[in-house]
Amino acid sequence: MLAGAALSIYGWTRRSASGVALGVAGGAIAVKAASAGPIADLVGTETSVSRSVIVLRSPEDVYRFWNETETIPQWMENVRSVKRLDHRRMFWSRVHPEAGILEWTTEVVSDVANQSLCWRAISASGSDYDLSQRLVLSNLGSTRGTLVTLTLQYKMHTGLLHSGAPMIIGPDPQRYVRESLRKLKMLLEAGEIATIRGQSHGPRTLKGKLMETIIGEAAA
Repeated sequence: MLAGAALSIYGWTRRSASGVALGVAGGAIAVKAASAGPIADLVGTETSVSRSVIVLRSPEDVYRFWNETETIPQWMENVRSVKRLDHRRMFWSRVHPEAGILEWTTEVVSDVANQSLCWRAISASGSDYDLSQRLVLSNLGSTRGTLVTLTLQYKMHTGLLHSGAPMIIGPDPQRYVRESLRKLKMLLEAGEIATIRGQSHGPRTLKGKLMETIIGEAAA
C-alpha cells in the first residue's frame, strides 16, 4: 500500500503524461492493497444483498403484516422472538449455536407507510453490528399484487474491529433474504408455510440431499 502511494505521489509530481499514468497506477495499487490488508480489517468490507418477490396482496396488507411483531418469528430467518419497545424500536432475540441467546435492538431510520421501511440494528451489549435492512413495496396493480424488495446491507470486520452482523443473519445472507421473503409470501397468500418436513419418503437422491442442505427441509 505504501509503495503504491509513493508511486502515485511520484507520478503526479512529474507533470507529464507518463507521470499521470504512474499516478493513476500507483493510486490503484494503494487502494487494492488497502482493501485486502490491515486497513480493510479495521474499516471493514461493506456488502449488500437484495432480493425481490411478488406477493398477491396489496402494499397496505404487506406493510401491515410486516409490522406485526408476533408473526415475525414465523417467517423471518433466525428469529426467536420480537418485542416492540416503542413506535421506532423493537427488541429481537435468537438462539445462536455457539453464542447462546443473542439479543439486539432495531431502530427505524425511515418509514413511509405502505411504501418503504428502513431500520438498523443496535447491539444490546454495545458491540458493533453494522447492519441495516430496507423494505420497498411497489404496487403492481389491483390484480398483480405487490413487488416486495428486501435489501440487506452489512459490514464485515475481520481484524481489529468485529461486526456482529453475521451472528444475526447467519452464515449465508443470500439464504437469509431469500427464505424470509419466501415464507412471507406463503403466509400472506396462503395463511401458512408449506413444508414436507416429517412426511414419509423413499431413498434420498443426490438432489434431495442437496435441497435438504440448501433449504433446510427434507426433500425427496
